[in-house]
Amino acid sequence: CGICGDNHCTTSVLCQNMAYRSYPPVLGNCAYNLAEQADYMFDHAIFNDCMANVDFCEQMVKDTNPSVLAKAENTTAPHCDIHGYKTIADIMRALNPFTGDFYLETLHVARYTREMYCLFGGRHTHPSTIMPGGVSADITHQTCTDYYVRLMRYMDYVKRSVPMHDDLYDFWLEALPGYDQVGFRETNLVCWGAFDDPEYVDYDYKTMSDWGEKRMVTPGIAINGELVTTDLVEINLMIRILLGSSYFDGWENERKFVDKDPLGNEVSMDHPWNKTTLPKPQKRDFTDKYSWVTSPRIYDKRTDTHVCCDTGGGPFARQWVTAKAGKVKLGDYLEATGHSIKMVLPKGANLPATELEWHVPAKSNAIERDRARTYHQAYSALVGLYCLEKAMGELRAGRTKSWNDFKVPEEAVSVGFHEAARGVISHHMVIEGGKVANYQPFPPTPWNGSVRDKFGTPGPYEDAVQNTPIFEENGPENFKGVDIMRAVRSFDPCLPCGVHMYGGGHVKKVMHTPTALS
Repeated sequence: CGICGDNHCTTSVLCQNMAYRSYPPVLGNCAYNLAEQADYMFDHAIFNDCMANVDFCEQMVKDTNPSVLAKAENTTAPHCDIHGYKTIADIMRALNPFTGDFYLETLHVARYTREMYCLFGGRHTHPSTIMPGGVSADITHQTCTDYYVRLMRYMDYVKRSVPMHDDLYDFWLEALPGYDQVGFRETNLVCWGAFDDPEYVDYDYKTMSDWGEKRMVTPGIAINGELVTTDLVEINLMIRILLGSSYFDGWENERKFVDKDPLGNEVSMDHPWNKTTLPKPQKRDFTDKYSWVTSPRIYDKRTDTHVCCDTGGGPFARQWVTAKAGKVKLGDYLEATGHSIKMVLPKGANLPATELEWHVPAKSNAIERDRARTYHQAYSALVGLYCLEKAMGELRAGRTKSWNDFKVPEEAVSVGFHEAARGVISHHMVIEGGKVANYQPFPPTPWNGSVRDKFGTPGPYEDAVQNTPIFEENGPENFKGVDIMRAVRSFDPCLPCGVHMYGGGHVKKVMHTPTALS
């Protein structure tokens, strides 16, 4: 859909920085971070409240769960004094597309957060200033002031947004016991981490384990609810790209580009560095090949298994790993405790300083993925403020350079690890003879939307949907499939608008637009 253009640009630049051994000035690294933090603020706001939460709006609930709406009309919102909506039904009305107060407010938020991105990235979502070695933007005190004014406006928006969503989601779980099974799957998560600390990062693969753990979002792999590593080198070597139900031929008989990584570790033929793309178009067959999406997996050498991990829509995995790792502490703004993330949003123009705390939930499900997203808006804003202060410090010290020159080497093996709004994104490159010999990008969609692999393991969408209970009150003739849609949307997919349901000997096609209107 094009929404991840800036994430791909940034990831490609990180990959090239490693290959070219280019070292951006501190201000350049700050600019990378500030642009991407603005993108998170934009993306999470508009997806949550102009797309995903439209599935919880008054219009949708009236059509699918009228008894729940009736209860919502008589349920006081616990945080009404903060967000201004007296009842849960008032929150639902505020999310109605085109007419709801909060829906319309979020459209305005989407505008000024994109302006924030453009201050450092030039354009959104296809930046013009982000490049290897730093950024070409002219960064001045005025640039930072313009960003700061919008950032503090966003802080006040988030102070209302988080408790509003908590009220809505808590009500939903209480009103429909068992709803925590909608979209449920085991806690198998991937997170590459994001926002490098300019004081530590040198883009060298050999030191990636060290600077990776200094990221302001901690990288990590969770398997069956256990955080098994936060080491980016180890994570890189665990990645496998499998086939099974995809429209591609295997590359086992093609050349192997990389035998060992720069540290001498063995690299699998199924690793992205060694993947050769061999498309094989064919008719869709749900018993065999049925998708262009491959099946990325994490190889767990402890059990000799290929684990199907997901991104939790991005924020769920990022916050789960960061909280569990307990490595991040950004001044008085953010602290990962080992079981939660504590956040302190400073006083704004309209609202006082506010403390928030996101707790690692017991389950990975649709509601908790959506909840994590609203808390991650606060997280992103605070990391933005922290990086903005660093950038201002550079400017005050007269260090205004934001880019350093680079030279393309004859030979290189590199990787760029980053996080798109909806989850992990990595670019893997091999340079031979001064030219790109292999380049393999892997965004979040192959991880979340992957199909059954050669071992028969379903991808996260399939896994989350196939055992989802149905709470919709409509019968077969008027069935909208909203519970299924909530499960899929919770992963923040790039392709959530059309759902085809197969059953009863026929195909039932249900279209859910981002506005819930047809």
